[in-house]
Amino acid sequence: MKFTPEKKTIKTMFSSYPMMSIPNFQREYSWDKYYYNTFFIDILEGIKQEDKKLINTDYFIGTMVFSGSEKKDESIEVIDGQQRLTVITILLSVLTNKFKNIKEEDLAEATFKYIKTKDDYGSPIPKLKSITSYPYFEAYVQSIEKTDVEPATEEEINIKQTYNYFESELEEMKLKGKYDFNENTLYKDLLIAIRDQILQMNVISILTEEKDSAYEIFEILNAKGKNLASIDLIKNSIYSKFHADDNAKDKIIESKWEGIKTTLRSRNPNIGFATFYRHYWISKYQKTTNSKLYDSFKKHIKSSKKSYEEFVEDLSTIAETYMEIVSPNIDDYNNRKEYNWLIQSLKAIEKTFGVTQARIALLALFELKFKSNDKISSKAFKDAVNYIENFIFAYTGVLKNQANIYESRFSKLAIKLRESENKSDTNNILEEYLYQEFEDRYPQKEEFLSGFIRLRFSKEESPTNAITKYVLNKISSKLNNSEVYSIDSSIEHIINEDISNDNTLFIGNLICLEIDLNNEASDLAYEEKLEVYKKSKYNQVRNFCNKYPNFNENDIEERSKILGEYYYDNILNESN
Repeated sequence: MKFTPEKKTIKTMFSSYPMMSIPNFQREYSWDKYYYNTFFIDILEGIKQEDKKLINTDYFIGTMVFSGSEKKDESIEVIDGQQRLTVITILLSVLTNKFKNIKEEDLAEATFKYIKTKDDYGSPIPKLKSITSYPYFEAYVQSIEKTDVEPATEEEINIKQTYNYFESELEEMKLKGKYDFNENTLYKDLLIAIRDQILQMNVISILTEEKDSAYEIFEILNAKGKNLASIDLIKNSIYSKFHADDNAKDKIIESKWEGIKTTLRSRNPNIGFATFYRHYWISKYQKTTNSKLYDSFKKHIKSSKKSYEEFVEDLSTIAETYMEIVSPNIDDYNNRKEYNWLIQSLKAIEKTFGVTQARIALLALFELKFKSNDKISSKAFKDAVNYIENFIFAYTGVLKNQANIYESRFSKLAIKLRESENKSDTNNILEEYLYQEFEDRYPQKEEFLSGFIRLRFSKEESPTNAITKYVLNKISSKLNNSEVYSIDSSIEHIINEDISNDNTLFIGNLICLEIDLNNEASDLAYEEKLEVYKKSKYNQVRNFCNKYPNFNENDIEERSKILGEYYYDNILNESN
């Protein structure tokens, strides 16, 4: 392993190194406010004030790893350090803009040379090149005449947020007020001191012409999981196998990896790669913590090109299934109506209950149902999904119990399901690892009812609105002998809602009613509403009209219990 570690300042590194290029496969810029705020505070605290003088002090920002030659190459690759280099470039860009704003053009140009320089022919060369954020980063950060373009990706949003934060914190009033710099100090001198504090920060730079060595050093520095997320270490291990591939498989792997990110963002921009990867891993291989994912990867996946290629291909395939679970669409099932129940169930688990751990078990169930031949019956699949939905509703939605029981149990279930060889195996696994495994936590009737009767719904925003609407739709659908909700359904307050009277918000005062009839009933008195209700096609509403020719506040609590008992006996126990 040949490498040269050198102690450098940011100034000497940015001055002497050729263009520093962040490979497409490296982690995108992802620092949040906590990190760039801490970085900024550290810079300011390194500047000492003596009378009117500002004195810069030494500050060490860690180790960075590069691949390439300082003398022979036009660019070197950043193997470790891209987050810090990106935030430094953003901060220097903001300082450049501040100098311009106070008409210090020479200082602006002197600062900008650490962001972008020129070759012997006068062509501009960025000191830091990022493929994943191009062209946004170059237009918004690396241009002395900044172009205000709208960010389109999560990385670009992070870049803009970081830039805006520094722009705000570097205002003269803030520096002298919030950060206690002497009010008599010239603003220009403050900006110079901050710039110089950045430029004289110390770094241990490790530069090697052997890319294998660069990745090995990277792994050694980060293997304990203290400096990088496990997913970055895993990505590095995979990429290091392909970087010199004669068949350009490195590009194929890069494309696959980026394709996974695109798949995850395609339906829901809030789905992160790290969350998906962890759910994938503990659904298929081993229940482990975030910090141990890398060790688990090394244990289970053979370190070879073939194994890594198959692994990335599998990740790519499962990412599509994952999004069908997270953001379900009937188009995924060729618009076949027999899957409407599944779309409804998945949406309830994801959106109404927000229990993301269910994805771990659902990934395995989906693989058996849609990717394997004859390993699970349609009935067994449906029963399992319904059981998961109903258990989560009762345990977490109604009783408000913590969701920490799910991950290990769903992981155990999923891994066992993947070992199934036939329908009989699957049925036995579901019996032991789903139904029996969760039986000890299944709510008893009285316990369930105590939470159920507290469900409420308001026309105003309320934390329980979604789950109460879910319950009412489930009851209405059940009584209509339908698996799916009526599309024209809405929530009606039988006694008109009164925010000063909690009783009117409880579930015993609520019923599903067609939207047009709800609008017609509006704020009418009960006797008049009853005539509107009689027009309904819903069985629950018809039954209600027959049972309650009169309805008052005293009936609300009793009806809440009746609804709860019906739900427990006819909906929950149907899957139990």
